[in-house]
Amino acid sequence: MKKKALCLLTALCLAAVFLTGCSRKGGEETAPAPTLAPATVSWEAPDGDRTVGKPRDYLLYVPEKNQAVLGIRSVHLEQADLKGTTEELVRRVLAEVNGNGALRITRELEMYRDTPVEISRGICTVNLSSSALQLSYSDYYKLSAALATTLCELDEILYVNVLTAGQSVPMDSPGRLPMGTLTGHAGENLSVLWEQMEARRTPQDGDAGKTSLSTQATVYYPLTDGRGIACESRRITFEGQTASQLSSELLNAMSAIVRSETKSENVPDLWEYMVHEPVANEMEEGGKLITLSFRDDLQELADGWNTDISCLAAAVTLTLTTFVPGTAAVCFRLGDKPVTELNSNRFRIGTILGGLMRRSMFMQFLTGSTTVFFEKEGKLIRVEKPVDRETADSPRVQLAALMQGPDSRETEKGISPTLPESIREDDLIGIAPEGDVMLVNLSGRCREEIAAYGPEKERLLCYAIVNTLCENNGMKRVCFFFEGEQTERIAGEIYWAGEFLYNPEV
Repeated sequence: MKKKALCLLTALCLAAVFLTGCSRKGGEETAPAPTLAPATVSWEAPDGDRTVGKPRDYLLYVPEKNQAVLGIRSVHLEQADLKGTTEELVRRVLAEVNGNGALRITRELEMYRDTPVEISRGICTVNLSSSALQLSYSDYYKLSAALATTLCELDEILYVNVLTAGQSVPMDSPGRLPMGTLTGHAGENLSVLWEQMEARRTPQDGDAGKTSLSTQATVYYPLTDGRGIACESRRITFEGQTASQLSSELLNAMSAIVRSETKSENVPDLWEYMVHEPVANEMEEGGKLITLSFRDDLQELADGWNTDISCLAAAVTLTLTTFVPGTAAVCFRLGDKPVTELNSNRFRIGTILGGLMRRSMFMQFLTGSTTVFFEKEGKLIRVEKPVDRETADSPRVQLAALMQGPDSRETEKGISPTLPESIREDDLIGIAPEGDVMLVNLSGRCREEIAAYGPEKERLLCYAIVNTLCENNGMKRVCFFFEGEQTERIAGEIYWAGEFLYNPEV
């Protein structure tokens, strides 16, 4: 009995020590335990990379006959990256809808061509084929709600847009009411949700220009240095529902985001460079053309936004085609001439036939985002960095963004790199998940560079890597190897063997 009590007391003491080292809460500052015992590990160092995704069960939400709420199915998917998982979930939802008779369809619903899904910064845009146009407005909304609810179950997705053949589908017969950006609606009454959407319509004898609208919208905006475009979802209030009014408020929102991103009130407003309000016309082949007429000195605005006109055009085109119902193309006019060529140092565009800028032209501009940890005033801080949206969930890509260090704008704000410039992606021999632990195999040269970096910076360097990998991949710990072997000491302060806990409070 005494032996059991002694064992229990010992276990409680060890648990207390462990919890003290793992605490992530604020309050009293305590030095975090650098590693978890035991220091030796049983895993082999990775040679090459493995994906973070793993086989698991997912929930599908689908409309069902005579049911007020979305039905739920559980499906098991094999290992895949975020984009592959998302596309498969959309495919499974469409298969359920095609087979259960809950919606009136005469042709099977499918995803659209080569761009069925795009994901950037927590926003997923699903692109359906033209067969979705056979649905009634209410059925289209129910299908969109099912897709949004299914995808928002993923930790990486917060908002969903649903397009058909690259265009936003209106929720009324005049083609004015946008559906907007959606979130999940698990357990909510679909009829009530649809009634709320219908209530936003312009009355039959009303004036669309005087029918206000407040809804969630996705706004794309150009990144600094012409690096591409990013997106953000925000709630916007529109004074009216004409295409011109919708476009104007979206452009105002874009200017506001750029001001917020640059942390400067001196950023020029896009509206100041427009000759008159946006003009919407129906094209012969179908769909709306929205024409934006700018002053000849639009390059001055691009310079003020620290971007180029091609990124500006990409952001505007994706914003309008995502939200304004039926918009198929956008035309930029400088003075009295349409823009038929765009030049970019990073992206290949070519000649723009007829000056018609379409969504598909600019998908290459859309970036993803990853969180990295840099230093400011002796502490680690989170910084969002743009990365290729197709590989944003790759641990290698995340570490490469960390290795690149802060840009000039971030440096001006007192943000410093946490890794020496000499450490590059080639120093990453392999990286692989093992349960909730990320295994990282670095080069011997990297070990030498850490030693030269010095003991005073070693701790921030170590936890910048640990936190970057854990923050982006849902991991709890990181285990380091150098040339396939664990190393105990490098610069002096950190004991590198064993496993490091995620610790954003460093």
